[in-house]
Amino acid sequence: MTSPGAKFKRFTELAAAAMFAAMFGAFVVQIVSRYVFNAPVSWSLEICSITYVWVVFWSCNLLLTERQHIVFDVLYKTFPPRWRRIVAMVNTATLGLIFLAALPTILEYIDFLGRRKTMILRIPFDYVYACFGVFLIAAIIGAALRLRRLAGPTWQQHL
Repeated sequence: MTSPGAKFKRFTELAAAAMFAAMFGAFVVQIVSRYVFNAPVSWSLEICSITYVWVVFWSCNLLLTERQHIVFDVLYKTFPPRWRRIVAMVNTATLGLIFLAALPTILEYIDFLGRRKTMILRIPFDYVYACFGVFLIAAIIGAALRLRRLAGPTWQQHL
């Protein structure tokens, strides 16, 4: 039997794959309609843009681990492990607290965006940008979990 964490990870992977497939499908429709039938469709560009935004923010904290992100760690790698732990904890806590402080305002703004709709498909902008709210919440939870791991006995594995 699989754990709830494994099921959640599988769900997030399948959702990202579905969004990427929708983006690719809309892209193919645009290519075929434009270059084969000489009758471009306008909705496919909107689908590509929306799904791209969703794939990026969805995948950033739900699928990628801390070590899979691109980082500039030249200076960080020169520190001894205990100092790296301190730097990692300060950076993670700072990021988590900034995102936590911004969360209510960001969610309020996303809700405000619902008053406007996209030009072609008439999708409310709060749906389009809700992925940023999901990203922020995942980043806050991820920061809390990383701080917990860095404070634990196996902290060296999580640097």
